[in-house]
Amino acid sequence: MDKYASHITPRAIKFMLSDNTPKYWHSHMAAPTYTFNTLALYLPILERMVVLSLKQSLNNLPNMVLKQEVQSLIAQEAYHGSEFAKMLPSLVYQHYPNLNQKYKFKFLGALAFSINKVLPNFHYALSAAGEHFTAISADLFLRRPKIFENVAPEYSAIWRWHAIEEIEHKTVAFDVYQHFSGNYIQRILAMIIMTLVFSTFMFKPIWLMMRHDNEHRKLKAYKEVFKYQWGKRGLWRGLLKPYFFYYHPRFHPKKIKNDQLIKKWTSALSKQENNQSRLALLQANEKLF
Repeated sequence: MDKYASHITPRAIKFMLSDNTPKYWHSHMAAPTYTFNTLALYLPILERMVVLSLKQSLNNLPNMVLKQEVQSLIAQEAYHGSEFAKMLPSLVYQHYPNLNQKYKFKFLGALAFSINKVLPNFHYALSAAGEHFTAISADLFLRRPKIFENVAPEYSAIWRWHAIEEIEHKTVAFDVYQHFSGNYIQRILAMIIMTLVFSTFMFKPIWLMMRHDNEHRKLKAYKEVFKYQWGKRGLWRGLLKPYFFYYHPRFHPKKIKNDQLIKKWTSALSKQENNQSRLALLQANEKLF
């Protein structure tokens, strides 16, 4: 039996950014750049957390299909975390050296450790919650191609790659949690904790970037960030409906029908002979979604 699931493909694509990355790489605007820079800071941490959590399941999964899916997810997330971490110096740190520190969810780690003393499988619930965030974000990024419409392809390609693979493995962490516990109250508690942590931790890097740009005393700058995230077509506003799906007792990620968003992408990527040609495809202007 193969190590990886056939429908979840780890793609070790190397993304190289030049040292001349513009400060406002996203649409030449501050608000979207601040938002995605912050996501780039935290994604390696989240990916590492999920990998460490799900690795613990491998020796205790009798279901070989699910075990293959876990191994595929671990490989994908390891590549994701590594590539985003390598991207940070040219994308973020050269413009905002005050962010060049190791961001860690110390509070989340301490809280999870304490809860796991009483509920040993709680870390799986946190991983499932974190994966729901990334899966619905991936859905939004591919469903609304205008989000990256004014972003140079060398910068948008890594987000497109990440979104495709997050949708590919969207059910895995949830299925692992269901296997080991499946307790509804624990699942919702984990989601509330993850929501509070992410919503709180998004503020500091954005404020630090605004301060570095001498924008932190301007009401207009705060209004632009709020509009980009919570306006009529705001990024986070677009996640509200699928986010609340998670609170339904009978929720499962497979009930969010979005395979069509990645079908053409995965088919096209599978026909490429190597990762260099896959990178070229991801950077192409052709809209496959």
